Amino acid sequence: MALCDITYKCGYTDTVQIEGTNLFGKRKKKIAWYRTIDCPACRTAKVRRELDFLPVLEGSDEQVARADDIREKMLELMELMDETQEDHDGRAEYGATEEGTGLGDRISAWLRAQASASSWSITRTPSMPS
Repeated sequence: MALCDITYKCGYTDTVQIEGTNLFGKRKKKIAWYRTIDCPACRTAKVRRELDFLPVLEGSDEQVARADDIREKMLELMELMDETQEDHDGRAEYGATEEGTGLGDRISAWLRAQASASSWSITRTPSMPS
């Protein structure tokens, strides 16, 4: 474990705790990766800006409130997953294919198009189109 000062791509700096050993330069690679992404506050702001362009949720007030929170967290997770994939040098080395990486983009686009608050319900899983 090590505390490292990081300057993110957006220009903000922060102290980040990087866990694990520095075997094979993993710590340096992780620090380099942090420099290629925006800070957590900027990533959250980006997701909030994207939410402004999403369709208005339809449903009861309670459904919309719950679905709005779920949608925001899901989009933040998708953004983090995209950045984590970029962390891996040469994704093909890890078995990623163009078809597989395109799947994430299709899922993200499909999620962004969901306007029904019930589509975001945790108790119900909406069916994905083929």
